Amino acid sequence: MKVSILSVGTEILLGQIANTNAQFISKVLNELGASVMRHVAVGDNPGRLERTFKEELAHHDVVILTGGLGPTKDDLTKQTVGKVLGKSLETNKQAMDQIEQYFKNENRTMTPNNRQQALVIEGSEVLKNDFGMAPGMYLEVDDKKVVLLPGPPKELQTMVNQYLVPFFLNEERVIFSESLKFMGIGESSLETELIDLIDNQSNPTIAPLAGQHEVSLRITANANTKQQAIDLIHPVKTEILNRIGEFYYGSDDLTVEDAVFNELDQPLVIYDGITDGVLNARLKLSKDSKQYLKSYLLQNSWTDEMLNISQDDSIEQIANKLKSTFNVESVIVLKQDHKESTVYISHMQKTEKFISSLSQSYAGRRDRISNIALIKFLNQLR
Repeated sequence: MKVSILSVGTEILLGQIANTNAQFISKVLNELGASVMRHVAVGDNPGRLERTFKEELAHHDVVILTGGLGPTKDDLTKQTVGKVLGKSLETNKQAMDQIEQYFKNENRTMTPNNRQQALVIEGSEVLKNDFGMAPGMYLEVDDKKVVLLPGPPKELQTMVNQYLVPFFLNEERVIFSESLKFMGIGESSLETELIDLIDNQSNPTIAPLAGQHEVSLRITANANTKQQAIDLIHPVKTEILNRIGEFYYGSDDLTVEDAVFNELDQPLVIYDGITDGVLNARLKLSKDSKQYLKSYLLQNSWTDEMLNISQDDSIEQIANKLKSTFNVESVIVLKQDHKESTVYISHMQKTEKFISSLSQSYAGRRDRISNIALIKFLNQLR
């Protein structure tokens, strides 16, 4: 089942909002076994919307449209879709009652244009809107499926989970994916190591995805059940990890920050003279930071005076003073000397020191160096 997601709204094209709706729908449908083939965005123009909808309908089994169901003049999605399908619009009584009750509860006068939100395409299954006024619609036309959803994410997400998903549960096949996450290896190097697997892929498929400072490798299997798909993925995953497992830190939604704390079993102290707290902000995103991050110290005159750190101290001497003061065996020291950024990592009896002279601006280096430090520390913990 090939799916196209057509997002309607000039604000998307202007970059005023991110198209998180398409991302959310893709994730849900992927878990249900549908193959999302395209994300398309079009502005609030009926002519362009009509042409785009016709094209997507011609090449896909399912077209899901988001946005353009509201009360204003530029909300023309259902009118345009109805025109293409040769169907008229009719007032849905349940939706109309809900809209009227909303204005009554708010003690406000309902303007006539709000009646437009209760209009639905004839013959459609109406999808209730639990957090807004405009209902969604599900239609089957010949061998095609057409879905109309509201634009606000809170309305759309609940509608998809509660009322749209049941229409897709009867599909025979299941598509299931696992995303393997790697740090410390670039996309080109990863592909070189796995090129034979990628070239000979069939089921499951393998797709490298570059991210910020990391690479994901999505393995996707098509099977009759989720467990069968998992069984197909397992030997491919095993072979991949046999080759580049040293760079692997987890799958799917696991972050590198969580991966670090998952491996850490004792307190950690960090002395930061480079990232201005960027590293701390990242680590605090993990639920385990309070348990293991004993102290995070920004380099300044007060910190140095408290720890008896002088400008002449080497980075190793600073690390030893941290260990002694806080009674810990794990420390990370980040220190800027002129044009060089030096990172010293010590865990138990293992130490590592590396110098980074990145060419980017200082602001750009802060996140990159924090990321390198996390990678090196995570590999050392292993």
